[in-house]
Amino acid sequence: MIPLSEYKRKSIHLFNLAIPFSYLYVFPEKWVFVKLLSILMVLFIIFDILRHKVAWVKSLFSLFIDSMLRSHEQEGKLTGATWVMIGAVISIILFSKPVAIIALIFMSIGDTAAGLIGQRYGKHKIWNKSWEGFFGGLFVCIIIGMNYSLLPITISLSGAVAAMVMEILPIPLDDNFKIPLGSGAIMMMLSTPI
Repeated sequence: MIPLSEYKRKSIHLFNLAIPFSYLYVFPEKWVFVKLLSILMVLFIIFDILRHKVAWVKSLFSLFIDSMLRSHEQEGKLTGATWVMIGAVISIILFSKPVAIIALIFMSIGDTAAGLIGQRYGKHKIWNKSWEGFFGGLFVCIIIGMNYSLLPITISLSGAVAAMVMEILPIPLDDNFKIPLGSGAIMMMLSTPI
């Protein structure tokens, strides 16, 4: 049984789709969007640091967010939301617009699917994840890649596989950071002529 707090966390995770969709439809100019996201990223980092040092921030955070935090986040590491912002800013700076958008979509939807499927049906463990979660997230990312028209399908599908490989590998980085950067890097390598 998946706890209610995990469904809340994953629901918030899906709201991360606001970033790639804003880049696609609202802020089409890369550097304007990077400036806006950078301001938000700095605010997230400051808030994340202050939640351990300032009583009223800690109280506010505890009231609304504490139940959804992982143990490492409660112990002082940056939250997943802060890593989303850091990963988004770096992805948008480094990658072409079509690559950054789908890499961020893979992070938001693919990671959510992998987490929920893995927690619900995961019986075959690999590192601290499960094969069921990996294949569930991969299936969702493949569907996204097959329907994404801004890149050739082979590049989108390669990014889908890379996203879920990054999700399952025991690299000591937050999934919200390593998924878009890993999948984006693979798609950029495949789409850049030699």
